Amino acid sequence: MNCRFGGTFATTIAIVLALSACATADPPIVASTPTAQIVQVVATPRVLPSATPTIALKPTATIIPTPFVTAPAPGGEANVPILMYHHIGDLPIDASQLQLEWTVTPKNFDAQMQWLARNGFRSVTMAQLVAHLKHRQPLPAKPIIISFDDGWAEQFTTAFPIMTKYGLSGTFFLYTRPLDHTEFMTWAQAQEMVAGGMDIQSHSITHPHLRALAPDAAFKEIAESKATLEKRLGKPVVAFCYPFGEYNTATIEMVRRAGYESAVTLASGYRQRADELYTLHRIRVSYHDTLEDFAKRLP
Repeated sequence: MNCRFGGTFATTIAIVLALSACATADPPIVASTPTAQIVQVVATPRVLPSATPTIALKPTATIIPTPFVTAPAPGGEANVPILMYHHIGDLPIDASQLQLEWTVTPKNFDAQMQWLARNGFRSVTMAQLVAHLKHRQPLPAKPIIISFDDGWAEQFTTAFPIMTKYGLSGTFFLYTRPLDHTEFMTWAQAQEMVAGGMDIQSHSITHPHLRALAPDAAFKEIAESKATLEKRLGKPVVAFCYPFGEYNTATIEMVRRAGYESAVTLASGYRQRADELYTLHRIRVSYHDTLEDFAKRLP
């Protein structure tokens, strides 16, 4: 606890049997800091015309809230939701159940991002989440990761500008083979998103069923996609998204060996653990989710 007291007495003694008045200067205001602490505010004594000083007021304590989230103790949990989006677009009336599960309308997506911004959520990256869980680095209050799978074109044309409008950023898990092809974003667009503050991570080369591949082929999908993204975008790639949400012990070991620090799954939830960095949970957002549905899934 830091206390700061201000106020000095200036007394001039005249050799002529008279005392001059005493005065004190007001103390400087103590600026608040972003870390939680108790600040004592003490009134400066003043001298009345009778030269009798007043009694200093009793110190009062003011709690300054911290804007950061404290990292969990080893083995503990951190509430960091990772939202999961795929397609951003309007569907026809006869859309399949699968399309409804993996699509969100632009109108609803805009409303969801606006709600996050208004309610104080701060978007963070996968690297920040790992640093929080593994190295106890602080995160902003109400952290959230807004993730997108595959690299569909509307993620650039629709989701990117909406997030930018509300001061949020997203994490895009791209698989590299279809980039520059119909329905997918281009490499130039991916580079533009990086320049605009977005986070690009890996989703393999061709989006295969990794458990069905021979070990060498599976490792190539995992490792070479990372190398390609880093070379083309000039940024570290530290997180992997399992295609189809499929993984096993061997897959996790390949992801670790390829140099990734974390990986995300399709498992639902927002409580993340340091001993589950390669099986992180996410929250899927779907076509018919209301804003109330959306808000209820968050801490």
